[in-house]
Amino acid sequence: MWKRALCMVTLAQMIGCSSMSVEECKAADWHAVGVMDGQNGVPATRINDYSKDCKEAGIRVDHAAWYASYDLGLSYYCMPDNGYRIGRSGGRYFGVCDSSLFVEQYNQGQKEYRVEQHIRKIDNELNSIKRELKLLEKHDKYNSDEGKRLRRREVMLHSERRSLMVPTIQYHFTF
Repeated sequence: MWKRALCMVTLAQMIGCSSMSVEECKAADWHAVGVMDGQNGVPATRINDYSKDCKEAGIRVDHAAWYASYDLGLSYYCMPDNGYRIGRSGGRYFGVCDSSLFVEQYNQGQKEYRVEQHIRKIDNELNSIKRELKLLEKHDKYNSDEGKRLRRREVMLHSERRSLMVPTIQYHFTF
């Protein structure tokens, strides 16, 4: 089963390798493509993919235009508040920014995103426990060993959830 899944993933990756079609190469405004790639935080190696794809179509990529506008796009992407937003939404960061503030904010957003995901996981488990306890109660087994185990787990999860909901306060002093 896992071999089949691995084959499917490999096939999907091979199909998805093309970064630009022949039509897109012909119509490309390399300034606009560079700005868009920079604003999306894609690695600078993306230009190599374009070069390869467009070369196959007999079209030359304007590297100078792309790099100049890519840097402009990165200047928008690498803003600290954007780093937070990307991290908070669970987005990926490819290490394209020189700004330590961007990385700091991205990491903070990622931390909050992971906590939120963990809370959702706890909520799902609590809902599952609630359903199981109702079934046990329906069959007069609420006070069975399984019921007691589920209620202990429920208390533990509520406690863990509360601890995750407590905001942490950090003070930063600069002299």
